[in-house]
Amino acid sequence: MWFDGPMSRLRVTNNVIADQIADGLNFHTGVTNSVVSNNFVRNTGDDGLAMWSEKTEDANDTFDHNTVQTPVLANGIALYGGTDNTVSNNLVADPIREGSGIQVGSRFGAQAFTGHLWITGNTTVRAGTYELNWNIGLGAIWIYALERSIDADIQVAGDSFLDNTYNAIMLVSDWPVKDLYSITNVHFTDVRVDGTGTSVVSARSAGSASFQNVDARNVGAVGVNNCGSFHFTSTGSEFSLVDLGGNDGSGTTGPWFAPWELPNTITCDDRPPVVPPPPPSPW
Repeated sequence: MWFDGPMSRLRVTNNVIADQIADGLNFHTGVTNSVVSNNFVRNTGDDGLAMWSEKTEDANDTFDHNTVQTPVLANGIALYGGTDNTVSNNLVADPIREGSGIQVGSRFGAQAFTGHLWITGNTTVRAGTYELNWNIGLGAIWIYALERSIDADIQVAGDSFLDNTYNAIMLVSDWPVKDLYSITNVHFTDVRVDGTGTSVVSARSAGSASFQNVDARNVGAVGVNNCGSFHFTSTGSEFSLVDLGGNDGSGTTGPWFAPWELPNTITCDDRPPVVPPPPPSPW
């Protein structure tokens, strides 16, 4: 399903989409005030569900209560620019190559993220693949500043990142533009991380994010892998993690959000060893 806007008040509900060469569904350019809900998407060749604000912003759209399974390439749910959009109560499992469970990306000529972006109540399972171009593991949620900075109000709240192959949370800017673009104004609240092959948070960008009531267990490496923008200045990483309290659980070196990691201690390991996490269990 591919929708080239402008169009408004579209409803896409209760569909099954399977075995596609490309995307399962894409809101492309100027789709507004629309809802995609209660759909099942499996085995797409590109993003399962996407909002792509290439020429005009997608705005006030919602992806809610969808299930996305095994995208062969790219992400389960992807957002490329847009204004005041919501991704809520979705289940995303088992992306296979070059993608994450949920991606927020300034890519593909997209307009900037503006206003707010709510990513709430979602569950990812075994999300975050090995990025063969970079030779690093991605996060279950991947925020990617490739073509411009990301500074909209991004709220990641009430999400569960389970059985993560590599990192649960990744914030990154590509190497050629690492000194041009940054990621700021991202807030993680009431998040649960159960099992990571590497870290809870991997930061490979300049910028900052806040964390409150982010609980983690079965973490395979240091809780925060903070490379910043790879300048390794004496004052610390160019990416700052803001502790708003209630961040519980341990990595291999102690509490995942340890006091010595605040606000910007460099804890950079470019390719940490991967420890397969145990299966998720009741919290």
